[in-house]
Amino acid sequence: MGLSRITQRSVSDSALRGLQASLARTATLQNQLSSGKRISNPSDDPSGTASAMTFRSQRSAAEQHLRNIDGATGRLNTTDSALTDLSDRLNKIRELMVRSQSGALSTEGRSALSAEVSAVRGNVVDIYNTRYLDRPVFGGTAAGDVALDATDTYVGNDATVEVRISRDATVRVDVKGTDVAADTVPALLTQIATEMTTGGVTAASFAALDAARSKVLRAIGDVGSRGSRVEAAKTQVDSLRLDLQGRISESEDIDLPETIMNLESQKVAYQAALGAASKVLQTSLVDFLK
Repeated sequence: MGLSRITQRSVSDSALRGLQASLARTATLQNQLSSGKRISNPSDDPSGTASAMTFRSQRSAAEQHLRNIDGATGRLNTTDSALTDLSDRLNKIRELMVRSQSGALSTEGRSALSAEVSAVRGNVVDIYNTRYLDRPVFGGTAAGDVALDATDTYVGNDATVEVRISRDATVRVDVKGTDVAADTVPALLTQIATEMTTGGVTAASFAALDAARSKVLRAIGDVGSRGSRVEAAKTQVDSLRLDLQGRISESEDIDLPETIMNLESQKVAYQAALGAASKVLQTSLVDFLK
């Protein structure tokens, strides 16, 4: 069996390769320590990189869902406030209607009550045209920025407006104008104001107003339940976002104590290799002549 010839050149090359490899490991650990990241390039850990990319994509989706939730919360809160105001105004109208039934009321008194109904009617129209981000909350997806036009005619539609609040769930953030009598109440209030100054408010008008009030109350309850659902979703999605952030950190970030220990060990190893190589590489012309 033949023996391969070991020359001074091969010994020098081997020693230099070892030093370069040791120095590269030291540099890698120093970079990790300064950046706090275990993965700087995909080649550092292909599997870890793939996992981190997946987690980042999921986190981005969760962050978008949180933005959607904030928008949904704002719109539902605006709608809830508008409905509460609307309910108060309709209750006020009914009180005026009851007062107008008094036989002792003079003609002037009836006219005053009719004027008050007309004033409240103006408030009611404004409430039906409540906007969130320049969109009418009772107008569905119809073009324009009002649910009732200049003639107080309902110009919205009943298209549903939904917002995605998680990967698997959406929530409806609109209230149909027809579900809160936006298409009938303005004309009804005009009729009531007229009846107060003529023959008195009819039973049919009382029934129609009570039906509208019931619709508004149902809508308030529905919006409240949706708001609760959105709040619960926000808690869940935010928890998911934090969990994904932790998983990204586990995939990419270094273990600080372990990295420091590895760097110190690598420095000691490099210094030892450097010392050994300095002795091996101390050659002279005489060494090459031997």
